[in-house]
Amino acid sequence: MPKLPDFNDDDELATWFDTHDSASYIDDMKEAEEKFEVIRTTFVTRPVDVRLRSDYLEAIQEVAERKGVPYQILVQTWLLEKLTQEAPDLVPQ
Repeated sequence: MPKLPDFNDDDELATWFDTHDSASYIDDMKEAEEKFEVIRTTFVTRPVDVRLRSDYLEAIQEVAERKGVPYQILVQTWLLEKLTQEAPDLVPQ
C-alpha cells in the first residue's frame, strides 16, 4: 500500500487530492475527529422550459448516470461552468 506524501500546507494537500485518486491511500488516512456544523443553504429556484433534441437529452442523461448524479444537477453544473467562463462578474459568490 503506498504512503501519503507529506504536505507543506493545506493548499498543497488540496491540490494533491484534486489531481490524484486517493483510494489506494485509504489505509494510511486517519479518521477526522473534529466536529463541524453543516449549514444547508437554500436558493430560490424557478423551473425553466428548455426544448432539447431527444438525442441530446439522452446523451446528457447517460453522462449523468455515468457520473452518478441526477441529470438536472449535471445541466446546472455545466451552465454554471459556462456562465463563470463567459460572465464571472454575474456569478454570485
